[in-house]
Amino acid sequence: MPVIQVTAPSAGPDRDAARLTALCRAVAGELGLPGSGVVAALAPVSVTVTGETPVAAWPLAVVHGSPRPAAAMDAALRALGRAMAEEWGVPQGEVWTEWSAGRLVPVTGEARG
Repeated sequence: MPVIQVTAPSAGPDRDAARLTALCRAVAGELGLPGSGVVAALAPVSVTVTGETPVAAWPLAVVHGSPRPAAAMDAALRALGRAMAEEWGVPQGEVWTEWSAGRLVPVTGEARG
C-alpha cells in the first residue's frame, strides 16, 4: 500500500482531508488501486526559506512504497504533482514529488527491499 507523506501548508482539518483524499485518488487511479489502497498524511509546514530568504512553501510529497514498474511510478508521480498543484493553488513547477522504495523494515515481520 503506497503511503504519501505530504509536507505543505495546512488549510485546516476539513480542507486538508479533502486535499489528501484527492491525492490518494490520483495515485490510486494511476496504479489501478481502489481509493482506499493509498494512504496520505500531511506534515504541515509554516515556514520555508531558500538560503536566508523566506519564501512561499513548495508542496512536497514522498510516496513510500514497494518498487513498481518505472512507467507506473512515473505516471503516479505526475498525477500526484498535478493534483498537488491544483489542491494547493500553485504552478506545477512548484511541486516536488518522489517515490521512495528503499529498504522497508516493519516493526514486526520481515524486512523487504
